[in-house]
Amino acid sequence: MSDSEHTEVAVIGAGAVGVACALWLRRSGHEVTMIEREGIASGTSFGNASTLADYGCLPIARPEIWRSMPSLLLSPDSPFVIDWKCLPRLSPWLMRFMGQCNATRFRANSEMLARLLSHTYEDYQPLLDAAPAAAGMIQRKGCLYAYGKAENLQAAQGDIRLRDQLGIQQQVLTADELIALEPAMAGHTAGGVLFPSSCHLDDPQVFIDTLAAPLREEGRLVTAEVTRLSSQASGMLLEYADGRRLMADRVVLAAGAWSAHLARQIGDRIPLDTERGYHIEFDLEHSPLNRPTCPVESAFYMTPLRGAEGPRLRVAGTVELSSLAGPANPARFDYLETRVRRVLGLDAPVARRWLGFRPTLPDSVPVIGPSPNEPRVIHAYGHQHIGVTLAGVTGRLVSECLAEGLPDWLAPCSPARF
Repeated sequence: MSDSEHTEVAVIGAGAVGVACALWLRRSGHEVTMIEREGIASGTSFGNASTLADYGCLPIARPEIWRSMPSLLLSPDSPFVIDWKCLPRLSPWLMRFMGQCNATRFRANSEMLARLLSHTYEDYQPLLDAAPAAAGMIQRKGCLYAYGKAENLQAAQGDIRLRDQLGIQQQVLTADELIALEPAMAGHTAGGVLFPSSCHLDDPQVFIDTLAAPLREEGRLVTAEVTRLSSQASGMLLEYADGRRLMADRVVLAAGAWSAHLARQIGDRIPLDTERGYHIEFDLEHSPLNRPTCPVESAFYMTPLRGAEGPRLRVAGTVELSSLAGPANPARFDYLETRVRRVLGLDAPVARRWLGFRPTLPDSVPVIGPSPNEPRVIHAYGHQHIGVTLAGVTGRLVSECLAEGLPDWLAPCSPARF
């Protein structure tokens, strides 16, 4: 690529959100170049729980955090941990996070997420129509929350009522009803909640890569690391680590957890940080589960996947507030392995372990919309646990922002909120 290379719209990032943004822009007639340093869906989109969680409207920042935070952070048996070495850097983010842990903000953030999630399937559908092989990788079997103790299911009634009020499809199940759906949970559940409209993917990376086929076939994917983003009179200049350059009329910043660094270069200070997420996988002759199942007290998902190599079970979840640097924490893998063996009685060895980086904002609401400092840049990141779920929605909204500007109802997602 020469210094004179030019594109109408550059999309930085080729995870689920970046791919969906590029596809929606392509549908709208834009010339698009998508830039990714490794490969399509090679980051967080690769290793997630493989679930289209259209029910996932309740943010982590909630009023109960004030009383549960000490035990969450200090217990070695917690699904939520902090790398204490990173505490000085994390402190400003944690202060913002705790500022969201009140009833008013919890309700407002839940309403915003529910509104986004209500478009999950309709905004994926045009992309699936253009990639029928990807559509065939979606398993429409719902998702389960399985509570190990009756008192915990009872304590969740407030969440259940709120989801009802926000229009989320759900069915409360007795233990017998849940076990009828997932016999492997016998003896490990006191009941739960089925989210019947939720789906899961045979393999999230393969799904996103298949969706992206038109972009790849048209040569719209560039393998490079964007290290510099700057405003020029003639457009936005992207500089790559290898010295190459690209000039773009508009830029969509969809680089997940790596977005904040580039945002700062155009004057946007977004309080984005990183939830390190972990998964382990088991290769099995037969999956013990039919659908994603979350043993709620342990805060991870057990999702049956399948591919050319046969069935496998992915166990994904927990939260570790840390950084983009540093090795994986072995205790997080142990946490997942110990508990999934306890629940499902697995004796197969762990086949794979993975660490990824969720882009996380204090209010759990993604950043979608034009930069307040450089309107030629559109932000599209910070989706936390629901990036694959909200990819189609985000792609449509980014396309609309380029054409018409930020719609009024999307103001709670605007980068200007910070």
